[in-house]
Amino acid sequence: MFLKTTANQTQSGKEGVLYGMLYGLIPALFFTAAAFLVCAVLITYTDISESFIAPFSLAVTVISSFFAGFKTASKAEKKGILWGALSAGVYIVIVLLIIMLPYGENISFFRVLSIVLSVVSGAVGGILGINTKK
Repeated sequence: MFLKTTANQTQSGKEGVLYGMLYGLIPALFFTAAAFLVCAVLITYTDISESFIAPFSLAVTVISSFFAGFKTASKAEKKGILWGALSAGVYIVIVLLIIMLPYGENISFFRVLSIVLSVVSGAVGGILGINTKK
């Protein structure tokens, strides 16, 4: 009686938001881990220099943020730009915490650029995620 729902109601509230975020974040984080693993193997076993790391990590971060925004917003019913930017923001915070905390790094211009590009990429992914399901 208190929490009665019908079968045709969409999932809403905190459960829907959490599911939508996880639906976008988990695959994006797995893609990031796999891409960085490939990068590490390439740098270790080929003649690729370490200067390859910075542009590669920026590209992977932007692509993963786009994917997180797209997938999260595809579960939303509206406000794709907001959900996309929010999921990309959560993604980049998780990645930066993993990268920066163990080494005690400070925020650099490259990190700020990465944050801005990730949020913008996630917002664009969110716009496309909302519009492709219609």
